[in-house]
Amino acid sequence: MPLAAKEAVLVSKTTSGVWILFTDGVSNVKGSGLGVVLVTPSGETLRQAIKTVMLTNNEVEYEALAAGLELARGLGSEVIEVKCDSHLVVNQVYGIFDAKEERMQQYLIKVQALLARLREWSIIHILREENVEADALVNLGSYTGMEGSNSGTIV
Repeated sequence: MPLAAKEAVLVSKTTSGVWILFTDGVSNVKGSGLGVVLVTPSGETLRQAIKTVMLTNNEVEYEALAAGLELARGLGSEVIEVKCDSHLVVNQVYGIFDAKEERMQQYLIKVQALLARLREWSIIHILREENVEADALVNLGSYTGMEGSNSGTIV
């Protein structure tokens, strides 16, 4: 019980203000991985390295964004600034680029639904060099072993 009470205090302290979310995804011969770095308004940093089933590079970028948005919203975020090194994802979210493939359209719809649950949001494209922490997590996630062929996402 004390842990739950402590978490409730953390959430209540950090829900107001701007949250910063860094996301990255990678797909390579070792597997697919997601990296999420969430910085609360009080300056606390939460990090996730996630191993997932094999996906394309664009799919893992969307998966990382969705995972980060779900984490932030689950912790009470209402205002978020997303920093993403995928030029394609940023431009599709803003409607500058069309999502032509059906799978990309589905990812875009999912992300837009998550963003709609926030009071305020922005997403900006950053260089890979500005996303080093999420990039390190993504590599950790992609190289983590999965047991069994039917394994799902591992955090």
